[in-house]
Amino acid sequence: MFGRSAVKRIPLDRLRALGTSRLSGYPDAQSCRLLTTSSGHMTGVCYKAASRCVPARYRTSLPAIALRTPPVPARTYASNAMSEVKVQARDTIPQGSFTYIPYSPELENHSACGIPVKLNTDEWKGKKVVLVAVPGAFTPTCHANHVPPFLEKYEEFKQKGVDVIAIVAANDAFVLSGWARFLGLKDKVIAISDPDARWSAQLGLSQDLSARDFGTRTKRYALVIDDLKVKYVGVESAAGVTVSGADAILAAL
Repeated sequence: MFGRSAVKRIPLDRLRALGTSRLSGYPDAQSCRLLTTSSGHMTGVCYKAASRCVPARYRTSLPAIALRTPPVPARTYASNAMSEVKVQARDTIPQGSFTYIPYSPELENHSACGIPVKLNTDEWKGKKVVLVAVPGAFTPTCHANHVPPFLEKYEEFKQKGVDVIAIVAANDAFVLSGWARFLGLKDKVIAISDPDARWSAQLGLSQDLSARDFGTRTKRYALVIDDLKVKYVGVESAAGVTVSGADAILAAL
């Protein structure tokens, strides 16, 4: 637009003599970087200071060019709306599959990760299953209050005829395996992954936690499943553990 240009540096005293700018506001300036166009116009770009580059206060008659920066769209979070629960007692659970890493003693030294395998709901046919869903591994309520009592009262659940206790979350199988080892679940309680809470969503038991940067997670709930039939549904409607806790489920068995 202005032809070829070259950058020149002019000593401060010479710049003052030229009368092109006043530098009283910038006493530490060492020189002025001037842009000379092919048409002979000069415009001060900045005064080079020891620790900063200060925008020029006065410019020549070259027209100002305004650079337009496209607006950055505001980040939008989906609301943490509770979807309608679609499951009730006596329903048959939907067919689906989960991913988990079976426990083995080799995992105890934490140098091995294990290999994820699939668990199909058909494997629960003829079995009594306690399925406990948590929004996230290592999160405070899930980690401290919700899961540990199922391990502590494992023998009580076995006496009630429970074949499988499974903790389900939307975390991946490796995270859940690490969490299970941290909690000492071993082979008593399995931790299974419901990616994107897809299986839970079929029951109306998923939730959008994007506002917390969690994405789609399971709600906090518990099911008692007997031969693929739902015998008990406990869905938490507020923070904390009540109807999905170990004591509530033991009372319902």
